[in-house]
Amino acid sequence: MKPKTNKPKQRTAGKETAWKPALFSFGITLCIGVALVLLASLGAYFTSDPNRLIRPLAIVCAALTFLAGGYLAAKRRPDAPLAAGTANGLLLAAISLALSLLFRKTAAGYPAWASALLHAAMILFALLGAYLFVLRSKSKRARPRKRKRKHA
Repeated sequence: MKPKTNKPKQRTAGKETAWKPALFSFGITLCIGVALVLLASLGAYFTSDPNRLIRPLAIVCAALTFLAGGYLAAKRRPDAPLAAGTANGLLLAAISLALSLLFRKTAAGYPAWASALLHAAMILFALLGAYLFVLRSKSKRARPRKRKRKHA
């Protein structure tokens, strides 16, 4: 019988999981979300009744944040962009859902079923962001490069 050796597993660069780019892009996504919320609140502040705009602007900010997060995660992992974008969306949705459940009494929110549907839709926005990266990268590859003309 051969003795077992505890060799560390070697990982190649192309074999990383989809969670690593999702975690890396998570911080950037949060910064984008904070910037969007600040811009939206500034815009709502200058209206006559800012209270009526809170919910719609919050949903738009969340959707754009998830879209940007999916795009950034896909850009970080171009060999599996849809998996990375979905992983980012799942991570953002899990943290967002946990925070919304934690502050349920202080926030005038939606019913539980509507909140669950909104969080599921946000995951789809992250997947859409990853898909936009795929479309953009395909269009860049299909576009022929311009050749410089030689002047006589």
